[in-house]
Amino acid sequence: MEWVEGFMLYLDVERAFSPNTVIAYRRDLQQFITFWQEAAVAAPHDEANAANRELASADSTIIRRFAHHLLRLGLAPASRARKLAAVRAFYRYLARERVLKKDPTKGVLTPKLGHRLPRFLDREEVRALLAAPDVRTPQGLRDRALLELLYATGLRVAELAAIKLSDVTELRSDESGLAEIIIEGKGRKQRVVLLDSSTLAILERYLQDGRPILAARAGNNGRDGSPDTFLLLNPGGHRLTVRSIQRLIARHALAAGILKEVTPHVLRHSFATHLLEGGADLRAVQELLGHSSLSTTQIYTHVTASRLRDIYNKSHPRP
Repeated sequence: MEWVEGFMLYLDVERAFSPNTVIAYRRDLQQFITFWQEAAVAAPHDEANAANRELASADSTIIRRFAHHLLRLGLAPASRARKLAAVRAFYRYLARERVLKKDPTKGVLTPKLGHRLPRFLDREEVRALLAAPDVRTPQGLRDRALLELLYATGLRVAELAAIKLSDVTELRSDESGLAEIIIEGKGRKQRVVLLDSSTLAILERYLQDGRPILAARAGNNGRDGSPDTFLLLNPGGHRLTVRSIQRLIARHALAAGILKEVTPHVLRHSFATHLLEGGADLRAVQELLGHSSLSTTQIYTHVTASRLRDIYNKSHPRP
């Protein structure tokens, strides 16, 4: 198992994967290891020794059997592809470390994924969602600020939760009315995201009238008595978690009368879709989203093309 731990350290330190991604890779790789161990027990004696070898000595046969096992479990293609990706990454790491001469995952096919279009909100739904929090309360100001930030910037929820107070205390709009925040995204890559004047105004209001009240409660919750340095605080004066942000958004969407599921990523999709519909350049959207590949951003062109067809069908006069 030393190679597994080395692989996890490699993902964390050298590849700079997020903690959640490292946990997911570990979980998927453990599923493969468990399958291999169970296959060794179930195999005839002459095959058991082969199946029970060191993890580093796998061949393509056991990996294909694992892929078939995932299929029999009824997992969706995306889930099977993700689990196989973890196994591939592990064996590529072993090949990189010269533990293996040959990558046994070569030739093992990845499940074909359908082109599922991202879900997003229309402009009326976004307006209703942004108006849902009660800004007369500290929590309501916080929630309005986080919703505005997500929609104005297209941030990932983990990126939003990681914003420090020091990242925004010196924000000033330029002659175009925009302010900049430097964000550390996936792979610890930094990028600049932009805030419009209305988002900046609600953020400043939260910083003045909401966050100080939340921060003052830190001394009463049994911890060290000091508020966290993060921008978004919970009612106890400490960092708002990713899971809490997800729950808050779902609750406000329900209050706004939005029947579809609304997640932080839906707001990210809405940000990108509305920019492209407004005529933004695809590469500019790629930069703002922090996508390493333009092909990842191109999914939104399918969304806008689909919307154009709907508009055409509804609007074109017919004889």
